[in-house]
Amino acid sequence: MRRLLAFLALAPFALSAQAKPLLTPADYGQWQTLGQFRLSPRGDWVATGISRVNEENELQLRGGPRDTTIIVPYATQPAFSATNAWVGYLVGVSPKGRDSLTAAKKPVRTRLVLRSLAAGTLLTEPDIQSFSFSADGRYAAATRYPAEGKRVSDVVVYDVEKGTRFTLPQVGEQAWSERDALLAVTIEGEAASGASVQLYDAATSTLKVLATGPSPFRALTWRKGARDLAVLQSRPDPAFRDTAYVVHLFTDVSAACACTPTTLDAKVAVQFPQGMRIAEHRRPVWSADGRTLFVGLRPREPQAAALKKSEEKPSDVEIWHPNDVRMLRQQMAQEAADLRRTIVAAWHIAPNHLLPLTTDLMETATILEGGRYVTEADTKPYAWEMKFGRNVTDVYAIDANSGARTKVVTRTAHWYGGNPTGTHVAYGDGRDYWVVELATGRRTNLTASLTRSGKADFVDHDDDHPNPVPHQFAIAGWSRDGATLLVHDTHDVWQLPLGGGAPSRLTNGAAEGISHRLVTFAPFGASVAERAVDLSAPVYFTLTGRRTKASGWARRLANGTVERVAYGDAAYRALARADSAAVVGYVRGRYDTSPNVFVGADVASAKAVTATNPFQANYAWGKVELIDFRSTIGQSLQGLLYYPANYDPAKKYPLIVYTYERLTDGLHSYIAPNQTNYYNTTVFTQQGYFVLHPDIVFRPREPGLGTQYAVEGAVKAVLARGHVDPARVGHVGHSQGGYEAAFLGTRSKMFTTTIVGSGITDMISFAGQLHWSGGSAEFDHWETGQFRMQVAPWEDFGAMLANSPLTTVHRMPAKSILVMIGSEDGTVEPRQGTLFYNYARRAGKQVVLLQYPGEGHGLTKKENQRDYQTRILQWFGHYLKGEKAPEWIVRGQTALERRAILEANR
Repeated sequence: MRRLLAFLALAPFALSAQAKPLLTPADYGQWQTLGQFRLSPRGDWVATGISRVNEENELQLRGGPRDTTIIVPYATQPAFSATNAWVGYLVGVSPKGRDSLTAAKKPVRTRLVLRSLAAGTLLTEPDIQSFSFSADGRYAAATRYPAEGKRVSDVVVYDVEKGTRFTLPQVGEQAWSERDALLAVTIEGEAASGASVQLYDAATSTLKVLATGPSPFRALTWRKGARDLAVLQSRPDPAFRDTAYVVHLFTDVSAACACTPTTLDAKVAVQFPQGMRIAEHRRPVWSADGRTLFVGLRPREPQAAALKKSEEKPSDVEIWHPNDVRMLRQQMAQEAADLRRTIVAAWHIAPNHLLPLTTDLMETATILEGGRYVTEADTKPYAWEMKFGRNVTDVYAIDANSGARTKVVTRTAHWYGGNPTGTHVAYGDGRDYWVVELATGRRTNLTASLTRSGKADFVDHDDDHPNPVPHQFAIAGWSRDGATLLVHDTHDVWQLPLGGGAPSRLTNGAAEGISHRLVTFAPFGASVAERAVDLSAPVYFTLTGRRTKASGWARRLANGTVERVAYGDAAYRALARADSAAVVGYVRGRYDTSPNVFVGADVASAKAVTATNPFQANYAWGKVELIDFRSTIGQSLQGLLYYPANYDPAKKYPLIVYTYERLTDGLHSYIAPNQTNYYNTTVFTQQGYFVLHPDIVFRPREPGLGTQYAVEGAVKAVLARGHVDPARVGHVGHSQGGYEAAFLGTRSKMFTTTIVGSGITDMISFAGQLHWSGGSAEFDHWETGQFRMQVAPWEDFGAMLANSPLTTVHRMPAKSILVMIGSEDGTVEPRQGTLFYNYARRAGKQVVLLQYPGEGHGLTKKENQRDYQTRILQWFGHYLKGEKAPEWIVRGQTALERRAILEANR
């Protein structure tokens, strides 16, 4: 019996000895974050960027017949040649090298490396800022850094197989043709006729001058699938303050062509609109048939009409007028963009006729696929709506051949644009999806049979913003032939034939509560046609369990069968496929499993080709659970509960609550520990805290009360488990979450302390403030945006007071509140923090304010990020764990003490 008692007495020490070590800031530096990956065209190589907290970043190349792994320190921007024979990347310098160069006021530059994947041969070029391969993959154009004060650079063109190089000096712009290895460049020489457009044929190493002149060329544009080239050339005129351009077209260009240009010049074009100029701000766009080129026009600015200098120094007064749809500050923030706005005109090349199509510089114009039609929005009838966040518009379609203008949509909040053939446009009315056939004007409701019968609902009911028009799911895409519109409902993907056939559901996610979303493999910024889906080939969908948060992919075969290719309790993301082989790649990770890239012939058989953070196994690591709870008003909600590292069920722990609307979709997100992400959940768990991320849903006019209903329900559910000490519960949030921290700290009795990061604290003053970084009024954010107040303040002043933290600061239940602001915050007025501090100070409350000079809505300086996280941990350590408070919490810091610290560290 004595031996048993002795063993039991020693058991805790044995268990403690077996516990893995906790992380400290000194350990964070090694932690890796997976960047983007790229597959080679045949999928036999993969390039993956790896970032580390200590910035000792690298590029990993893996593949080949021997499954070789190559690590290149400080390399970025990998690109494979179309031949699958070469990979290029830019190589930078170490963090220490960068800091040394910066301290010496020397430029920090990258070099280019072109690597033969078969032979391992390296071609290197110093001082290269960017590069690109030709379409056939045999050549690479590398752009040097410009000389100081210059905009032109030398471009070095490599024949990668031969290892030879050709240098093009003083290049302004460059563009590879999609056909052949033809590189068009603009040259800006210093002689009177030194500007030129030149064509370099890399296959023959031949350079041909297409045009020369005394003024620069701009905006090189190849026609897709052709050897036709357009370029703008400036035509300065001292009679005008602006610069007009002419357009030169070269057809079927080659190193051997005559290449006589066709030119659009305001002086000789048929019916060129008087008082207008071709502007450089809109890059020319070709019609599919090559008969039309679209350019941008702006009004001319004659010197004679310019304002004359006043005899007296004028005031710099700003006039803010109620008729301004965009507030003056917003106009000022958008001045550069406004000066670049153009109307769209169609140059019919053969008759040399220029036809203006759109009418308003300030409205959005879009050239539809193929170039037969152009659409233009018209928001002018809805000035009041545009002022206050209820954005709606009319839309007109303009025939590019005749200029005929037809209104196709009236007052829509959901505009989806044209199909891949440019023959139809789509929009939503908050319930149904509609299309308009542009040639006939025929308008069709594609979903009436579904919504009227209750077979489908295309309203996003998870979006609880009180907009007058219901939030409809954005379209998923189009079929490649443009004859089918693809849309989402809550769970499924539907195909809607434009020609009158019955709509049908492609997936069956509703039965299991699994959301299906269409996958497109097109790159970011791809056109509608490039994003279109071939329904005769396998189609992929992302899968997300709406309650379980499991994820994966499904594949629909041509016969209509939908099969799951991956699905489980992990985060599956970034599905990609090789260009010319049946190879796929993707990323899989969990909170407790560092994400890695998997590559294989299909998703199911893919193998990991990276192994990030293997050392994690040497440290204690927490876990996360998805919990269900009910808000205090009975709403069924979910939250994420993160356990402390080295969790001991015999102990009770403090709890940190972090909120920002809905967070449970991040269940399987991996959170690498670092000090620059100052609200780092993994860091909190390493410090011995449970961390709770509850979902919050809102009803109109209850941004604070809705938070309290949800968060208190979540905390009660956690307390009922018995793991957490109810006397040691804190809250932290930023921006909207900062507002929630301020509200909970002044209203809820569940929190010992809260931390308010860049948060709103006074509803009354905030409603009338500006989003200073963009210049817009807060009323759209206030009424139909995040605050969901629905009406103007005077229409429900009681709701204003009921949701304002400042209203009850004098009787706040929390023992303490820490407030953080950036002095230059352009999103939330910094005075929201100082106002709250002053009210609390007058009320005798323990509210400490941290102001970081020169910082904005989020902290960007690393020293400030580290400092703030350290103070967060000290604050929670004192108020939730009983640790001794540092001096800044107890008595603050005087101005002279702060000055001494800064002077000592200059």
